[in-house]
Amino acid sequence: MSYPPQPGGPYPQQQPYPQQQQPYPQQPYPQQQQPYPQQPYPQQQRAQPGYPPPGYPPPPQKPKKRNLLWLWITLGVVVVLAAGVAITGFVAPGFFLNKNHPVGAASTLLEPQFMNELLGKLNAHDLAGAAAYVCESADESPASLVNGHFADPNVGNYRVREVEPLHEITQFVDVNSDYPGNPLPYRATFVLRKGPDGGFCLFGVI
Repeated sequence: MSYPPQPGGPYPQQQPYPQQQQPYPQQPYPQQQQPYPQQPYPQQQRAQPGYPPPGYPPPPQKPKKRNLLWLWITLGVVVVLAAGVAITGFVAPGFFLNKNHPVGAASTLLEPQFMNELLGKLNAHDLAGAAAYVCESADESPASLVNGHFADPNVGNYRVREVEPLHEITQFVDVNSDYPGNPLPYRATFVLRKGPDGGFCLFGVI
């Protein structure tokens, strides 16, 4: 005969519940495969200060002030040089307008050589050859100048008597000659002009 458990008495041991058997065995879930492999995104390159972002054309660069300064200096020098050439060439001393060179002889003959060649033509009575030494700037034509002073066949050989110092572009050369029948030798002063090439020509006779 069993009695109900007394208060405070020990409880009868409970039988453990039998583990329920699962109808299906649990298997680990397979990991889902991604349809497309993920590729890492390229990192954006940051543009350096003062430069455009990659893929953009560079902005037009402004000309530097130093380049503009050199440009203005160069232009100023060119203008000054052009003005100087124009003044010296067309005004004073007028290199571009200078016609103080012989019409036919060399334009680089210095005074001694020039006088030797000119007097040689005159002493040989070669008036056409002597006319080649007359300046283009002469007041009269070469033929008229030579024939008016040296056409007399009775005049003897000319020779240099005296040379005055050069007055800027004018040279005075005194010559004389043997003149038969005249106790005094024939004298004349040749007026020479110095041309832009450094040579002389016959400008006149006084």
